[in-house]
Amino acid sequence: MKKRKLNKKLVIIVSIILLVLIIEIVNPIKLYNKHLLKELKYNEQSINNILKNGLKDDVLDMEYSAALDEIFKSKDFKKDNFKIYKELKYQKLTDFTKQVNALISKGYNASDINNIIRNATDESLKAFLEKDYIKDVSEYLKFDFSILGNYDRYVEYQKENNIDKELVVVYVNIGLDRDFYTEPNKVTEFSFSMLVNKYNELDKDFVPEDLVNVSEDYAVDDKQKGNETMIRNFMKMSDDCKEAVGYKILVRSGYRDYKTQQDTYNLYLNTYGKKYAENYVAHPGFSEHQTGLAVDVKAESSNTFAGTKESKWLKENAYKYGFIFRYASDTEDITGIKYESWHYRYVGNEIAEYIHENDMTYDEYYIRFLNNK
Repeated sequence: MKKRKLNKKLVIIVSIILLVLIIEIVNPIKLYNKHLLKELKYNEQSINNILKNGLKDDVLDMEYSAALDEIFKSKDFKKDNFKIYKELKYQKLTDFTKQVNALISKGYNASDINNIIRNATDESLKAFLEKDYIKDVSEYLKFDFSILGNYDRYVEYQKENNIDKELVVVYVNIGLDRDFYTEPNKVTEFSFSMLVNKYNELDKDFVPEDLVNVSEDYAVDDKQKGNETMIRNFMKMSDDCKEAVGYKILVRSGYRDYKTQQDTYNLYLNTYGKKYAENYVAHPGFSEHQTGLAVDVKAESSNTFAGTKESKWLKENAYKYGFIFRYASDTEDITGIKYESWHYRYVGNEIAEYIHENDMTYDEYYIRFLNNK
């Protein structure tokens, strides 16, 4: 009799355990909550942690968050940090959750953290985390084009130049806090939006895509070349200029390869001296002419371009054909190039129109809208 009682108790215990397991597995409420979270595109591991930590309602009240999905999957998830986690924007960084926790532990709020990690790299974030808490860090990092790795340079540049912090960020990102040609960025891929200046260098073997000869009807000689799209738009622009003012515009100097630019620089250096050459001729590898997208323009009516009917028409209308006037007299401090009334650059209609309407250099436009893409 005693043995039978024990077996009966064991059956009851096992039955209860099985019942609990069955309820847990087929729990309709839990299954429904999992379904809702899956519809939001959360990872299975994230869903389990959301439910385990009782944060289902909070998460369902939000749109899907890639940052939360990454954080919930991590072993470094801390429930106490959830209020900050849910306001974060995901950035592709190694140990994202661990890095975020480190910033939270230093006292940074969600807004600051988003600004800090927006354009950070693993290396720049590691270096930044070695600093003490910075109260007003977002003053420099709140812009979409801010770069964490440049933070110290922003602070130093502001000390020397009492200007708006947004401009500080733009100018430092261009490279204006450094001497020309020092620590240049390497430009390797051709595009209509590429930036080549005294801070962005092309390799000596770089050749632009779709390089073609310019028809003699639109050039000073038969040696001129340029990107096919640029030349096609230039010819249309030249034809319309002739219809408007009676004269064409011609390509005086288009594509120049690395060696030609070297020869050009040496010619100016030997003829006019270093100061003049540095002001008017880019070092080889740093010239827009090597991109195949830049042209020095000649007026059909005169050997001097500035002040001609063609010059005035072009300045007002070039943007309609995707060209921008590149080196104005009041932008030398930004471009590093003296005024050149004849130098135009093809960037495409959308960019050209924006620059025309907002009166900025291409260097500034590139930093604001293209540098981190």
